[in-house]
Amino acid sequence: MSVKDKSEQILQAAVKIFTNKGLQATTQEIAKEADVAEVTLFRKFSSKQNLFMTVIKNVLEKQFNTKLMQFAEQEKTEAFFGKVIDNRLKIISRNAPLVKMLISESLKGNLSDEINFPVIILDHLKKALDLHFSKINQQVDTELISRHLVGIFLSHIILPNEKFYYKLDDEAKKILVDKYVKSLTILL
Repeated sequence: MSVKDKSEQILQAAVKIFTNKGLQATTQEIAKEADVAEVTLFRKFSSKQNLFMTVIKNVLEKQFNTKLMQFAEQEKTEAFFGKVIDNRLKIISRNAPLVKMLISESLKGNLSDEINFPVIILDHLKKALDLHFSKINQQVDTELISRHLVGIFLSHIILPNEKFYYKLDDEAKKILVDKYVKSLTILL
């Protein structure tokens, strides 16, 4: 097995264990899940905190930080809002246990700004909103809209519906997204 494969194996195990236990997880549990010696884990990541940071950054980059700037290129604000809402709700609902753990760790004050999930989501949304509204030459309170969007997204984790968003049929998704888009356009 290559060094890259071992690192990937450790990262996958760490996601699973951290998702279930947060920062309370032990390196022994992660090493056991990854089927590696604990010394191998430390050789690759130096500390549990470093491993946690690497895992969260990796997940955030792969899952949460893609596409927003592409969506911002939309000329129609309603289409932009709709794409952002649909995309984020799919990702957040598919990763609900991890998102819950990140929210919990954030509320406990255990996350640095670098990996503080709610702050990162807010910052990325604000940047995309700033880009979108500057392209269409419209003055908007993007901080307010960003906060409303974060509220929509987090409400699907904290107050889940009967079905996770990603499990809804296309028509139900469209109805829900349209309602959220209408609520946001009122803020313009």
